[in-house]
Amino acid sequence: VGALGLNILVGYTGQISIGHAAFMSVGAYTAANLAKMGLPFWLTLPAGGLMAAAVGVIVGVPSLRIKGLYLAIATLAAQLIIEWIINHVPAISGGSQASIEVARPTVLGHALTTQRELYYFLLLFAVLAIVLTLNLVRSRVGRAFVAIRDQDIAAEIIGINIFRYKLTAFAISSFYAGVTGVLYTYYYGVANYENFQITTSIDYLAMIIIGGQGSVLGSIFGATFV
Repeated sequence: VGALGLNILVGYTGQISIGHAAFMSVGAYTAANLAKMGLPFWLTLPAGGLMAAAVGVIVGVPSLRIKGLYLAIATLAAQLIIEWIINHVPAISGGSQASIEVARPTVLGHALTTQRELYYFLLLFAVLAIVLTLNLVRSRVGRAFVAIRDQDIAAEIIGINIFRYKLTAFAISSFYAGVTGVLYTYYYGVANYENFQITTSIDYLAMIIIGGQGSVLGSIFGATFV
């Protein structure tokens, strides 16, 4: 799911990002804090994705004026800033350990506790993400992303709103990342920043580079390989 989200931004839109894990952490801690308040998984999951999307839009604002290495540095800065905030704001991280425990998700009143149950539960979201991504890249929005990647000046000349579509790409990619962070949290039973450090962002970049940028199937193969 996370690799698909990053591929939408990097592979299809051509916007480099080294801060994917940071958006995952936003989703993870959003869901964990809401779970502490008693909200069920089915509400914390979209909430985590939407919060990550909002942060992604803020980070994506500079993308109209910078690209390539400069954009990579900007997203790296976002990774480090978000890590710092999580570690230094107890209201978000839950204290000095920056860990918030959450109960395993329940389906029809049944708590998913075994590895097999969790596997099939997470597989459902992976399949859903694949279907959504395939439909997205074939849509008008997906074609606009590819046009921006291939030649952004030409895309703007033919009427594509560059700024809007770049921000949309950041928002969608960050939403996928936030959902991934929520799934991580419920799988491990805890939100912990150590799962979302810069090495994780590099892992996700490796997935889409190895599997193939701008390819849904490549995201799957790359994730499997890594």
